[in-house]
Amino acid sequence: MAVRDYRSSVRERHAQDTRQAILDAAAALFAERGYARTTVAAVAEAAGVAVNTVYTSVGGKPALVTALTEDGARDEVAVRTAREVTGCTDAREVVRLVARNTGSVQQRRQRILAILMDNRTADEDVAAAADLAIRATRARLDVAAGRLVELGGLRPGLDRDRVGQILWFYFGFESWRTMWTFGWGLDQAAEWLAEQAESALLGARA
Repeated sequence: MAVRDYRSSVRERHAQDTRQAILDAAAALFAERGYARTTVAAVAEAAGVAVNTVYTSVGGKPALVTALTEDGARDEVAVRTAREVTGCTDAREVVRLVARNTGSVQQRRQRILAILMDNRTADEDVAAAADLAIRATRARLDVAAGRLVELGGLRPGLDRDRVGQILWFYFGFESWRTMWTFGWGLDQAAEWLAEQAESALLGARA
């Protein structure tokens, strides 16, 4: 039984490694050639596997872009942020935490996010994946919005929906993409965006 369990564990790790190699190859090729011009055969060659292995491990091109998006949605830092904001006792701490962590996630995931944003109007499969990424990110920002409302001290007239919209404006995909095109580093961008978000949500510091 122990030998069988060991062999099963080895096979599972191998399957996971193969899947990750395929996804890494797909992300690199999508970024280099564009989604439309990338073939499953090219992904297989770049990953060093057979074409059939791509299909059995992940699937065709729609499945590849969806899997890349789902991996991003499950990013450990993103998931942890949604938990950590509920323990914050200061509104500015919430904003700073969201700024640091969304920036960290989007810096690491910027390649696949660029693919989604740049191709969503041209391909319905990419559009569906982009919608998934947007929903997952906005849902986590909504958790932060709820905590900010609970803590109070917001500018007059801001309800949870509007707070969530403001957080998306400052910490959504396009804001971070703009920071990267400026050549700003993570710390500089997070600090500046946090200051702008604090001003919009909380007003000037007393």
